[in-house]
Amino acid sequence: MTSTDRVLITGVDTRLGAAVRDYFTERGALTVGTVTAERDSGPDGEAALTVDPVDRAQVRNAVAKAAAQMGGIDVLVVAHGLPVVAPLTEQPMTEFWGHVDATLTGSFLYAQAAADHMRHSGTGGRIVLTTSRWHVGGDGLAAVATAAGGIVALTKSLTRDFGGYGVGVNAVALGALDSEWSVCDGAAGLPPGGRVGSVYQAAAVIGLLSQRQLGAAVGQIVNVDGGLSRNRV
Repeated sequence: MTSTDRVLITGVDTRLGAAVRDYFTERGALTVGTVTAERDSGPDGEAALTVDPVDRAQVRNAVAKAAAQMGGIDVLVVAHGLPVVAPLTEQPMTEFWGHVDATLTGSFLYAQAAADHMRHSGTGGRIVLTTSRWHVGGDGLAAVATAAGGIVALTKSLTRDFGGYGVGVNAVALGALDSEWSVCDGAAGLPPGGRVGSVYQAAAVIGLLSQRQLGAAVGQIVNVDGGLSRNRV
């Protein structure tokens, strides 16, 4: 990553999104952030774009504005999703689909719009999606697992769709982190290291996956969960 990188980060009003923005700005990158609800400004008084992640027109408009403001987009990080935990027999369908739409549909729309910009500009770039380690399923996690499993499949598919344009796509599966997503971990216990990780550690992994020199390291789901996961995706 160089100081000229231009990064669009969704969800800078979440702990993870804010940490990702800090990671890139501290390294000299230009950043634009989005939020999902009205607010006066982003972290440290920086303006943020308010976007409904399931509204295709709003997403495409936000990507266009970010590209115009920064002179292009080199990296997209999707971090706006928030978990929904509820007993299966009590979860309203509006809540279930609300999470799946915001997370899965929103990831698709942002990736589609950003990759389209990268393709037409001829620059290529990197896209990093975020999801939960609970794509394998868990108690009260029907919505989370459905959306997360979709992100796994989406990452594999987008890699094939966008690879010819020089756009690399990966995803980070979060768990055992001091973030909004910790509510999903329930009785999972501490990771092997004996303590949970931080959003700043996750941001560093996202930063690594955003580097073009990784080349063929695309289409991967990287677990950032302190070693709790023992599955392969």
